[in-house]
Amino acid sequence: MAYEDIREQMDENGHRQSALANLLGIDPTAVSKAFAGKRRFTAEEMDKIRNWLGPNVDVGGHQVGTIPVLSNVTAGNWREAVSHSRSRMHKPDAAIPDRAIALDVEGDSMDLFVPDGGRIIFDPEDKGLWPRRFYVVQNSSGETTFKRFFADPARLEPCSSNPEHKPIILGGDEHFTIVGRVIWQASRMPD
Repeated sequence: MAYEDIREQMDENGHRQSALANLLGIDPTAVSKAFAGKRRFTAEEMDKIRNWLGPNVDVGGHQVGTIPVLSNVTAGNWREAVSHSRSRMHKPDAAIPDRAIALDVEGDSMDLFVPDGGRIIFDPEDKGLWPRRFYVVQNSSGETTFKRFFADPARLEPCSSNPEHKPIILGGDEHFTIVGRVIWQASRMPD
């Protein structure tokens, strides 16, 4: 997001530079320096600015919507994951539906596709199971995980460099609910 876009959105929303400084916890002169090109906003400050400017931000003539980011989903042991939204993120692709939800991945059972610390986006209305696609699923205890579905036999497979992770066979005593199909992933590039 360019500084000109931030300033334009602030003007359209009636925000002053002092309000931005209060939001970021910085001196108002630091905001002035940023808009003058003498200071850069940090990545954390930019995230706060994006969330503050609202769900739809005009960047370079294109509307960029936001989606909620929920608590971590494990890619390893089961863990309760879907909870109240703690933040929002801008959609990385305009084709992502507004109903989509982002989850941060924790663990290494899916590290061949999404490493620990990566982020996935799932569509909670897309629950049809298709072999080789990725899903967020929930067990009867309300714990949620992210795995790849395979048929014959129906199972959820880890995609991991760690051989300790084993497939979860569906149709046994444990009941599973499909939360949604994973439609997008992002992760930090290795150093």
